[in-house]
Amino acid sequence: MEEKIGIFWFRQDLRLHDNLAILDLIKDCDKIIPVYIFDNDAIIGSASKWWLYYSLDSLDKSLRLKNSRLFYFNGQPYKILKTISHDHKISNIYWNRLYDKYSIERDSKIKENLKKLNINVKTYQGSLINEPWKIKNKSNSFFKVFTPFWKTCLEENQPIKLLSPPSKIETLFIKSSLLASKDDFKLFDQKATWINKLALNWVPGEEQALKNFKNFKNKVIENYSDGRDRPDKNYTSKLSPYLHFGEISPERIFEEIKKKKIIKNKSKKKFLAEIGWREFSYYLLYHFKNLDTENFQKKFDKFPWLFDKNLFTRWKKGQTGFPIVDAGMRQLWETGYIHNRVRMIVASFLVKNLQIHWHYGRDWFWECLVDADLASNSASWQWVAGSGADAAPYFRIFNPVLQSKKFDPEGEYIRKYIPELSRIESKYIHSPWEKQNNEYIQPIIDLKVSREKALSFYNQISKS
Repeated sequence: MEEKIGIFWFRQDLRLHDNLAILDLIKDCDKIIPVYIFDNDAIIGSASKWWLYYSLDSLDKSLRLKNSRLFYFNGQPYKILKTISHDHKISNIYWNRLYDKYSIERDSKIKENLKKLNINVKTYQGSLINEPWKIKNKSNSFFKVFTPFWKTCLEENQPIKLLSPPSKIETLFIKSSLLASKDDFKLFDQKATWINKLALNWVPGEEQALKNFKNFKNKVIENYSDGRDRPDKNYTSKLSPYLHFGEISPERIFEEIKKKKIIKNKSKKKFLAEIGWREFSYYLLYHFKNLDTENFQKKFDKFPWLFDKNLFTRWKKGQTGFPIVDAGMRQLWETGYIHNRVRMIVASFLVKNLQIHWHYGRDWFWECLVDADLASNSASWQWVAGSGADAAPYFRIFNPVLQSKKFDPEGEYIRKYIPELSRIESKYIHSPWEKQNNEYIQPIIDLKVSREKALSFYNQISKS
């Protein structure tokens, strides 16, 4: 009987735990070929490219412990899969689904064409707890508000069976002129100074994802509900980049936190709801395929956005004169990450105080964040801008000084990222312009005037 050979196509599922697709392929075939294809047509930001490079390295090491390895390819996925299939008589190709417009269209065509070659193609749910097309409201349509969406998800969720990694992977070690190395992807300049800063703050890969989650689950979760809004404290999970690259499954996080007995049930509920927001973001992206480019609420198409290149540059560089905003933007540049509360503050400042279109903020975050995720990034920017589904009202404009005083009361977060303010008295840390002979950057705008202008713009589109 002829040996059955299968291909497992890794994408945003760079893990061996909780990966039903690869377990099924191992079961269905005599030998498999684990592949990663760098699709040059897929858009990825610079910080994410750095993460991807080391995540692939981590995955390859994990596979080698199973007597396997990761085979790298660079180019159009269909052509590569077709060539490998022809050269090695492939019978099965499995992968985990993605939910953005580009991937859906690409993968549907690939699946259709591979089936014409008599290849058994199977796709799996590997990135979400709930498939977007399965959750519907009473009108049999899709939800546009988070709370009823998540309530329905919780009601419909079945017990999740967490999966161990395969004990061994029988692999066909192939040779091909198409084979590449991850260095061929030219993901980043290894001599760039910002690369070293990312490496000081992060360790990509499944092994680290599981370690970080264990630490959060055992030592941090109790303080989550009260501490998640405090950028001066370490009370968030920082699991977002690991989730984005699929180094840990949302099912594992959800199931283990749900089962864990903790004193503060409010913390558990709040954290699970954050997993729910990630699900909701993908749900919106699936049902509103242009969420990353178009306003969900069409009235915002008429919003008279302004654009001042100098103001935008000052925002990007953390030189606005408002310490909490500047600290957040500097944290982004130095670490590839911003604390969630501060993300909302800097985003509100850009779209409401500076009246700059959320697209510009979306693009800068996409370039700089290690957890840059099309669904979460797009949904979150639209939420802050007021143009999204279940969005914060546009007239809810964060005052960066009040936010700073409330969530970074002693200015510890500010001092960490703005050394110029490290020695200023605490009473001036949130508004240094109030101190005589202050040498810190003067505010680039008047908060009251910019707020009134933003509200007048909003009133224009509300009346039209």
